[in-house]
Amino acid sequence: MSQPAVVDMTFRTLAQKGRGNPFDPANYGEIVKPGELVDIVELSPLTLADRRIYNLLIANAWERIGEPIIHRIAKSGLKGTHQGNERVESSLLRLMGTIAIVTIRKDGKSYKRRVQLLGPSDESLEKDGFLHYRIPEELIEILRNSQVYARLKTQVMYCFESKYALCLYEMIERRIGLEYKQKEEFTIEELRGLLNVPEGKLERFADLNKYCLKVAVEEINKLCPFYVDFTPIKNGRKVERVALHWFPKTSSGKRDAQNLIDQHSIVRRAKLRGGIPELPVLVDFSASAER
Repeated sequence: MSQPAVVDMTFRTLAQKGRGNPFDPANYGEIVKPGELVDIVELSPLTLADRRIYNLLIANAWERIGEPIIHRIAKSGLKGTHQGNERVESSLLRLMGTIAIVTIRKDGKSYKRRVQLLGPSDESLEKDGFLHYRIPEELIEILRNSQVYARLKTQVMYCFESKYALCLYEMIERRIGLEYKQKEEFTIEELRGLLNVPEGKLERFADLNKYCLKVAVEEINKLCPFYVDFTPIKNGRKVERVALHWFPKTSSGKRDAQNLIDQHSIVRRAKLRGGIPELPVLVDFSASAER
């Protein structure tokens, strides 16, 4: 009697482990995110805070994310997103109501699967209680078969000012480890979908380039250990495709990025926006009190 084939799970996404504590913004923690949840098209685009919260929910559930169980997270664990309880609730509602289009492989063929990002959730009415949530079973099936993933650095994720920068960062981290590949081409519609540009917004390429691509590239090139760039590909005068390029920084470039990440948020935000930071003035009243 023939024995069933043994499946090597070494390279499966669910076999990968995160590093550090992803719930500490000051920690060098990493979140493993399946590639199928990176290259998705959201029918209702999420906000920057929504994407951060979803990444934390994935990280919290990671050890058993391949099982159809209820996961639990302390509500305080989502405070690193700098959101109040009401805004966290709004993010959860958007995540539960968001349908994503995920590309999957079945029997050697590609399919589009439309799947809910987050299942039902129960939130404690206590201020410092817990949130109980489910990952939809249709999504779990995809994750079990995943072999491509991104490693997202928590510090970097918290520093982004633009949701487009976070989307692009996840796309690059999914591809950065691919050997002999530092470029990929996308149609304008594909790129709009992957960066989750709202329908009806930034429809001209000039606007897309100015308010989405350039903003994302500038933040990533200042904060990440790699550089990215876009090259328009024209057919006549019309831009029909865009080539995305990525390549690692030198040691000094990586140090500069880490130094910016370690700056006070006011300084970092000003530098990201190209301005001069205005730090709060700290006055020592102890000397006056002693007189």
